[in-house]
Amino acid sequence: MKKVHYSWFILIISFFSIIVAGALIASSGVLMAPLQEEFGWERSTISLGFGISLLFYGLSGPFVAALLEKIGLRKMMIIFMSSLIIGATLTLFVTDAWQFILVWGVIVGFGCSLFLTTLSPFVSSHWFEKRRGLVVGILTASTATGQLLFLPLLAVIITNSSWRLALLTLIVFGIFMLIIICLFMKDKPIDLGLRPFGAVADPIKTELEVSTINPIANAFMTLRLAMKSKIFWLLGSSFFICGFTTNGLIGTHFISYCLSFGIPLLTATSLLSFMGVFNLVGTTLSGALSDKFDNRWLVIYLLFS
Repeated sequence: MKKVHYSWFILIISFFSIIVAGALIASSGVLMAPLQEEFGWERSTISLGFGISLLFYGLSGPFVAALLEKIGLRKMMIIFMSSLIIGATLTLFVTDAWQFILVWGVIVGFGCSLFLTTLSPFVSSHWFEKRRGLVVGILTASTATGQLLFLPLLAVIITNSSWRLALLTLIVFGIFMLIIICLFMKDKPIDLGLRPFGAVADPIKTELEVSTINPIANAFMTLRLAMKSKIFWLLGSSFFICGFTTNGLIGTHFISYCLSFGIPLLTATSLLSFMGVFNLVGTTLSGALSDKFDNRWLVIYLLFS
């Protein structure tokens, strides 16, 4: 049996890290009703905290990518996973709405910005030369996997105990992943004397070429150039619509909407998790197909479907 390339271990660590971050964001739908019941806050107030979190990690994508080049993958994952753990822990002790908006909107949003935006393309482009589409598909699907695995579990815990214990469960998983990241995560294949999976180019030469670029300036320059491209706006609009409907509407308000019709919490979360099954399969399959077919036709098909 051939030795397994370390890129696949990086993929596994990234996959489960994104699961934790995705589960924490997805937990907003489960937490909505308990927060409203305990503190008496308006749903719009709680939604503001969740919304700021989504806005924060969405807008920070280009700058997080720049920091990845400057600081390195391992340190960035440690910093941002720590931010998720701190934000979730502080949420356990909030008593006022402004505290919740600050903690969840800024700290949790900051922590999610790496795992739910730039981590997937960074890992695929730096650790893989072949199978990049499949890798992006797997890592993108991990968000749906977190929703699939954790939402019913959180619903059971909230029903039988409290939302704090449910959130504490996610914190424990976050701490576990933080330990794994500290022990096994690496920045780039060159750190182990390896080439990216499937690569034939000299990794030392590639590393030297990349290191001469100022990452922050490159991020702004790339963003300015991208905004002049029709493809950028077409793809950006597509992702905006997808994020607005899935994370913004369904992910945040679907469970509360079901509860307003008398549907039990566990049933509502199970329905949302069932959607995650198709998301998981479709995202992974789309990534694999992108290695074989013209991505433009895949985007058109997915938009119309």
